Amino acid sequence: MGTPSVRVIDAHVHVWDPAVLDYSWLADSPGMDRPFLPAHLPHTSANTRAAVFVQADCRDDQALREVDWVSGLGTDWPLLAGIVAFAPVSKGDAVEQDLCQLLERPLVRGVRQLLQDRDESFILHPDTLAGAWQVAAAGLVFDACIRAGQLGALAAFARRVPDLAIVLDHMGKPPIAGGDEASWSRGMRELAKLPNVVVKISGAGAEADPNRPLAAQALPFIRETLRLFGADRCMVGSDCPVSLARPAAYQDWITIVEEAMAGAFDGERASVMHRTAARAYQLTEAPVAATTNQEKD
Repeated sequence: MGTPSVRVIDAHVHVWDPAVLDYSWLADSPGMDRPFLPAHLPHTSANTRAAVFVQADCRDDQALREVDWVSGLGTDWPLLAGIVAFAPVSKGDAVEQDLCQLLERPLVRGVRQLLQDRDESFILHPDTLAGAWQVAAAGLVFDACIRAGQLGALAAFARRVPDLAIVLDHMGKPPIAGGDEASWSRGMRELAKLPNVVVKISGAGAEADPNRPLAAQALPFIRETLRLFGADRCMVGSDCPVSLARPAAYQDWITIVEEAMAGAFDGERASVMHRTAARAYQLTEAPVAATTNQEKD
């Protein structure tokens, strides 16, 4: 793969340290049960403008500690510009207290409670919807991490909380390695009708067949996502290290996304590569100014 022609905002990055916080899922993830810190990230000033940390699913009661630990990485992570923290949205109105505590942390831009593998009754439960309204009232984004079969439930969720800005993680985890692409596309089409939803072009590596080249598998899904949502509602993310374990794979992934946009206008490319993320997460691209809400292209 060639060198990307534009520096990106990486809208989806994880770091963790099992010596600091508890991550039960690491025990079932070969190769992941070790510290993964900013020094291990593939970002450089030549390829990345800024990065957004997304909660790494540590123990729920450690959510604030995770935010404080990541925020405290300081000079070890100069490109960090925003944090998507865990919040127990399904608590309903009671989540307001959690959100107030998170809002005291200036890098927090959004929240996430994993919805993947939850049935529709959980996603559309009155408590979950009430919690989502609290997130909207707090002015925070909600990252929705679901699987392709849950796209319909998420569309119903988004319609019931129209004031909530929703970021769909990982293109809704499409069946990249083989599966019902048509069903995924129909679900994405329904979401695309809802103006409060934007999409991360990310996570393909975790859904693809590792024995086949990623580009050939992922390009049809990236192109369909761009066609349905448009460049101004799409942003690129790496999902390092879950989807892109090798540092060199980051540059390859950005190049794949650029290939999917062949023939696009410069403004469209800029939207996908950095402007949509900056707008959605109210980022500045200079982390030292991350306490403001000014977007900088």
